[in-house]
Amino acid sequence: MKIIKLSEKTAIEQAISTLKHSGSIVYPTDTVYGLGVNPFDDFIMRRLFRIKKRPSEKAVPLIVKNIAMAKKLAYIDSSAEKILKAIWPGSVSVVLKKRDIVPNWITSGKDTISLRMPNNDFCIALIRAFNGPITSTSANISGEEPMTDAAKVYERFRKETFRPDLIIDAGVLEQGQASTILDLSQGKPRILRVGPVSAKEIADIFKVK
Repeated sequence: MKIIKLSEKTAIEQAISTLKHSGSIVYPTDTVYGLGVNPFDDFIMRRLFRIKKRPSEKAVPLIVKNIAMAKKLAYIDSSAEKILKAIWPGSVSVVLKKRDIVPNWITSGKDTISLRMPNNDFCIALIRAFNGPITSTSANISGEEPMTDAAKVYERFRKETFRPDLIIDAGVLEQGQASTILDLSQGKPRILRVGPVSAKEIADIFKVK
């Protein structure tokens, strides 16, 4: 497990090399540290579940660089697109009906997928350089609190049998809260989890009850 500073000139290059060689990275987002792998790589996806000790029935969220990339992964009608344009980039993950291109190991066999466009320059640069979506489950053991300090992420995983390959250290993140989750897969929007964006803020903007 290697740790490098976000400020290193080769941070993106090292992250992309790790992702393309079936590796896993811990990276900073606009919420908490995320655990990133290539979601279309079956081998590393299985390893991700071992790293997090995550139950196999739990789906894995992805981050995208824009709505166009999201449309390749999920069915997005004009109504949903209007909502996405209002809340992205930002700390709201959106649950949508997935397209057939999305493997079942990402969604745990469900017909929906959770996507987010982060409001974070490094994340967007990472996705662009990788030229595809990246997993964005929180970098912690399943059931434990998400982490906002790269040093604590390192300490938590360093003695584990399964651990991330690369940690990109941006210090202590300001936000410190996992994203709000908005479900658009059933027609009427529903808030599944309240995070940095409150239920009132969602309700005020989209009149979600």
